[in-house]
Amino acid sequence: MTGEVTSGGVLPQAQGPSSVSGKETAPTTIGEFLLNWRNQFFIATDGEKDPENYEKAQWARLAKGINNVTPTDNPTTANDEYYDGEGFGTSDVTSKRIQFVLAGHRVYGDPAQDYVMKHFLDIGDDLKTLFKYVDAQGNTVVGRITMTNMTPFGGQPGAKQTFNVTLVFNGKPKYIPAG
Repeated sequence: MTGEVTSGGVLPQAQGPSSVSGKETAPTTIGEFLLNWRNQFFIATDGEKDPENYEKAQWARLAKGINNVTPTDNPTTANDEYYDGEGFGTSDVTSKRIQFVLAGHRVYGDPAQDYVMKHFLDIGDDLKTLFKYVDAQGNTVVGRITMTNMTPFGGQPGAKQTFNVTLVFNGKPKYIPAG
């Protein structure tokens, strides 16, 4: 969902009333803090792998059942000590592998989750597709990713089934500012 935030910090919801009050809006902020639900995650379910074709890709939103997202930069560093440092070292980031871990509960029939899990037994290029992240302010990051660390189900007998995937960008993703 994209759109302008009203002065009350709310966005219209795609479906009917979402609260006891019957309002068809949900808060987008608490005080000065943007709420995490405004971040959006999409995976290309048509197998498109070329970031230059991201506008043509068929996207499915990774949201249903997802209750935790952890983005990391997974840096490679060169750590060095020099004689003029008097025993103290330096650290330089020489590369990064940007990745997103999405975790929650398995929802069968959800196009995004079903696409990810149909690749559970795959290796190589079959695990590559496009991923798009739209932040709470409308900025977009899109690029080619590899799906890793998939968990198609799991947990105790009476618990909801587990879903987990790590999406690792291959190379530098494309940044598209809002507006």
